[in-house]
Amino acid sequence: MSGSERSIARQGVVILIDGASLFYSAAALSIEVDYAKLLNVLLKERRLIQALFYTGVSSGNQRQQAFLHWMQTHQYRVVSKELTTAPDGSRRADLSVEIAIDLVLFASQCHVIVLVTHNENLAYAMNAAANHGAQIELVGLRRWVASELMNLADCFLDLEEIRSQIQRDLRQE
Repeated sequence: MSGSERSIARQGVVILIDGASLFYSAAALSIEVDYAKLLNVLLKERRLIQALFYTGVSSGNQRQQAFLHWMQTHQYRVVSKELTTAPDGSRRADLSVEIAIDLVLFASQCHVIVLVTHNENLAYAMNAAANHGAQIELVGLRRWVASELMNLADCFLDLEEIRSQIQRDLRQE
């Protein structure tokens, strides 16, 4: 292993995944995400400090509960909030505050924060995290990511470019 490879391996990484953004991205790409593969692709041989998955939950949804249990037993910490019904009848949970707080809190504890989102409301928190010394790697669909987020990130990874690496292989199931 070369000196630069050892340096990369020592970098502590925190991964923050906006579950709604990733869900809609996967739907747009017509794929199901393999979350174990996703974690490996985002880590890039670096040391994982923590991986957090933020999502709205619907109590009584057994399939969702099974998925979240799997996530918790496979290196992810799940941060959840009960879905609420909006006036238009849609159901959603806004976890922007939780993600923003974690962005700032983890900034001084790691070298790199990998943020999977399209939520431009996180721009201020991204800037604060960068000011605390964390390198911000933004992951999303290029066509949906606001230019403000792109400008704040140290680098960007387009989900479309890694789709084959993170796609669940449904033939093996």
